[in-house]
Amino acid sequence: MNSLQDKGTTELDTNAGILYEQVRLLFASVPFSVTSIPVVSLLLLTLEWNVIDHRILSGWLSALVLVSVFRFWQYRRFQAAESAPAEVDKWFHHALFGAALSGLMWAAAGLLLFSPESMPHQLFLTFITVGVAAGAVTTLSALYPAVLFFLVASLLPLSWSFFSLDTQLGMIMGGLLIFFMLMLAQTSRRLNTIIVETLRMRVEKVVAEATIHHQALYDELTDLPNRRMLFDQLGQDMARSRRHGYMGAILFLDLDNFKNVNDSLGHALGDKLLKQVASRLASRLREEDTAARLGGDEFVILLSQVGKNSVDAAARTQYVASEIQRLFSEPFKVDGHTLYVTASIGMVLFPLDESGPGDLLQRADVAMYRAKEEGRDRFRFFQPAMQQVLDSRLTIEKGLRKALETNQLELVYQPQVDAQGCVNGAEALVRWRHPERGLISPAEFICVAEETGLIYRLGDWVLCAACEHIRELSATRPMNISVNISPNQFREPAFVSRVQEIVTEYGIDPRLLHLEITESTMLDNIEQTIERMEAIRSLGISFAVDDFGTGHSSLAYLKRLPIEIVKIDRSFVSDIVDDPNDAILVETIIVMAQHLGLKTIAEGVETWETLEFLKEKGCHNFQGYLFSRPISFQELLVMKPCLLPDNGPAAELIHRVG
Repeated sequence: MNSLQDKGTTELDTNAGILYEQVRLLFASVPFSVTSIPVVSLLLLTLEWNVIDHRILSGWLSALVLVSVFRFWQYRRFQAAESAPAEVDKWFHHALFGAALSGLMWAAAGLLLFSPESMPHQLFLTFITVGVAAGAVTTLSALYPAVLFFLVASLLPLSWSFFSLDTQLGMIMGGLLIFFMLMLAQTSRRLNTIIVETLRMRVEKVVAEATIHHQALYDELTDLPNRRMLFDQLGQDMARSRRHGYMGAILFLDLDNFKNVNDSLGHALGDKLLKQVASRLASRLREEDTAARLGGDEFVILLSQVGKNSVDAAARTQYVASEIQRLFSEPFKVDGHTLYVTASIGMVLFPLDESGPGDLLQRADVAMYRAKEEGRDRFRFFQPAMQQVLDSRLTIEKGLRKALETNQLELVYQPQVDAQGCVNGAEALVRWRHPERGLISPAEFICVAEETGLIYRLGDWVLCAACEHIRELSATRPMNISVNISPNQFREPAFVSRVQEIVTEYGIDPRLLHLEITESTMLDNIEQTIERMEAIRSLGISFAVDDFGTGHSSLAYLKRLPIEIVKIDRSFVSDIVDDPNDAILVETIIVMAQHLGLKTIAEGVETWETLEFLKEKGCHNFQGYLFSRPISFQELLVMKPCLLPDNGPAAELIHRVG
């Protein structure tokens, strides 16, 4: 739809441009017309002086001079106005009016200066009038209505005067004049067509060049400046700031949870929301400031001259940031939907050093991510310590890419046991064995993988590796293996088909594969989540809710979701002996799961007291250091069937010593 609108707008611009050029050509001929016509008129009056009343001649000449002066005045106004195509309608009517007045003056000549008794004077008047009409073809053909009116006005009255003689010669002359008028009209039409087509090619070229230039510098969706124009404007502002001694600021703005809008309501509605955001931002800024869109839901605001020193500049920048946040306090109305949107803003001042535009944007981006980490819907200034975090993340990202290519990743497994300590499954946990840094914790690289999109490759690798291990285990001791699925991986459109491909490729029993997803993943677009979970469950794969209790699940959702297992988060389990609140919460989760027919697994079981409490409350599946640390796959292959003999606290002692 947008392309059709753009096409219509371009067509409108082209037509307006052509009409403007036609009007310009007509006005360009005015100086020649207003100087040549009075000369011809004086010659006509000289020859008619003895046969036409002097008062008529003087009156006609005076009126003609006034019309010429009026047309020249129009011409000067047009030149001085530096008119744009937007005003073309006004000047089009001015041009027609001037040409019409001139034509009416020659209509008057054909009636008032015609001498019925003198054939030589009749022929001379005809010669002059026909010459003026022929000249009008060259000067007025840019606008066909103008030249047509002039021809009819100048020649038809003279033809009527000849017809009124009621003689054979008069009839012939009148007929010839009408024929000549028609011929000139046809010639004018052809000439006008040539002029219009020539102008169309020229205007279309200009419009195309302007469109290409606009597209190169402006965002297609919001019509805000794009990255290229922003960099150019930022470079100029930085140079002016250094030269004149004032400071500017960059605000890097990112909409919070915008992806949820696209996923749940569609990209078309998301685009409309972005256009409304752009409109609000542009309405808040001063004329000298710039709002640009970098892409997606990222916007940058460039503030010029916010202060003479860093203190004033920071205060002014914070004020603007708070004003921008207030813009988001009102909901957005999009296609019948009421959307509440917030934004995280990163800010940086310039010039504080010799950094270029790219460095400044990167710093503002880092500050924006800090604002998101601290809870979203807030703004933060860039601090040098943030750069160290960014450098560390970039190092992690580069290393992780290499790790995926050079087989530096491995899976370890933490066993899951029943109430008797017998192993009934294991959770797959990814580890990165760096050649220089040694073992890197998942807490350090998983978040980087999420932010950079590497989580898709990483998640795919984990699934493949886990399925390969399930196949090896099946030959000796079949075991349920649980694999954590990241939110981004689960939302990937091809996720269901990819899981099916992997299960088929490794030829495993799908009932041995359990997928663990978090509460937040389940509740994000609940209908789509249920559809995907049902599709995967139809393959025989089970689902577990990981870290249960840390999100915002409701019983209504849990009843609808096709899950078999609820994993109680370790943050609640670790303190159930000492914290009554955690004890009540865990007991509630266990009872709720029993009523819903769900299996429970308690994570983070590390003491015998914790184990006894969980057993007493009805939880009979456990995972934690009381039974086993995460072990390698080779250790899993030779692991004993039961990890903790059922003989009381002595077992804990044996475990700890071992």
